[in-house]
Amino acid sequence: MTSTQELPNTGHSNPQSAGVLAPALSIGFGAAVLMWVVAWILHMPGVRVSNSIAIPMLLVPLLAMCMLWIPGVPPSKRVKAGAVSGLVAGLVNLLILGSFITEQPESTAEMSEKANSLAPNAFVVILGSITVSIVVALLASLIVRGKQFETLESRKWLSRFAWVTALTYIPLIAVGGAVTSTDSGLAVPDAVTSYGAISVLFPLKLMAEPRIFLEHSHRLFGTLAGFTTIVLMLRVVISRVQTLPKVLSIVLFLAVSAQGILGIVRVADASTAFAIIHGVFAQLVFALAFVIAIMLTRTWMETSPSEAVVANAKKARTVMILAFIALCIQLVFGALTRHMHSSHAMLSHMGFAFIVMSLVIIGGAFCIRAGKADPSGKPIRIFGILMHGIVTWQFALGFATLSLAWTSDNPDLPTADTLHKADAIDPIGALVATLHQVSGAALLATTACALVWAIKLARGPKIK
Repeated sequence: MTSTQELPNTGHSNPQSAGVLAPALSIGFGAAVLMWVVAWILHMPGVRVSNSIAIPMLLVPLLAMCMLWIPGVPPSKRVKAGAVSGLVAGLVNLLILGSFITEQPESTAEMSEKANSLAPNAFVVILGSITVSIVVALLASLIVRGKQFETLESRKWLSRFAWVTALTYIPLIAVGGAVTSTDSGLAVPDAVTSYGAISVLFPLKLMAEPRIFLEHSHRLFGTLAGFTTIVLMLRVVISRVQTLPKVLSIVLFLAVSAQGILGIVRVADASTAFAIIHGVFAQLVFALAFVIAIMLTRTWMETSPSEAVVANAKKARTVMILAFIALCIQLVFGALTRHMHSSHAMLSHMGFAFIVMSLVIIGGAFCIRAGKADPSGKPIRIFGILMHGIVTWQFALGFATLSLAWTSDNPDLPTADTLHKADAIDPIGALVATLHQVSGAALLATTACALVWAIKLARGPKIK
């Protein structure tokens, strides 16, 4: 069990003081993110699993998340925490449930009459969905009620919510990459609404068209990421943590808001320039989310590196700064290549990849070396290893993308008026290109995490 003594200098608190809201927010949002990903897969055009199969499959992540994390709540509060966790998940899922409870027109032409109109059984479905979520979470809490586990303090639950927030950006980045890879960016004509419907009330039936499905689901994941980011910011600001995470959580919220505006302008003006900025900025926001998650961990707060770790971290810091800058430049080249189909950008992207790979490998090696010097350097060693693995995978994906997805032709993106005559999507080429883009985002985020750890360790232990 953790200590019950108040630790004002580190932000640690009595495990009992966490109550049920902090755990419920982490569990509920975490489960909702997993449920959204499963729902996206099950409702992809060409898949479309029936509700009798989809609904039980959607409840599995909720049950698993509750059984995994509810044991961190004091036994006497687990049932209540389960109920609140189910409620939180149910409320978050209303953002995606709206597509099921609205009127389902036969075509987009009917949207002018049926947009934002709820089906007669809408409120029954809403109440049923929330009730089922609560029941499943309660079942999980009863299963683990007597399980012996360390009670987690408020700070730990905040840290978990930060990781949930960062992970929420993964499907957003992935679906956004698929939008670009399939030329789906202008499939929905209006920028704020979707064919006149409030985003969360766009009919599921109209998402049978692949490009509409990708573009609109990207907007929905953006809504989820924005909502989660707001909750994270509020939780961090009112928590007893250091000033830097508080400032960065506000910066993250402002960045996500700006990213949403960039997306709106990109669609409203059909602007390639804003598409490029939107794509580049998204990965920087993604990296920032993971940096914040690291800064809210107990390991970050309590690390006390040895002199050997400090010496190696100082060497790693210099190389990691260069590696991160190089990755940002490479990110711009990649965005220019994807959105403009420019041969010059593609050649620059290919040539600069060798410089990036060299810097990442060298920087990762310094991180691994720093981690081996002393157990206090273990976190930076992990990121160094991840950098080596991801950059190798990314390099291979780059050549696969070049051979399977690259074209120097700059096609006109299909719009709402031309979707019916647009070329069929090449699934293999789109998948490879999207994986390359997501892997690039993962490499940038991993490098950013290694960089902040190098900076942290290079400063040495705090003088008390």
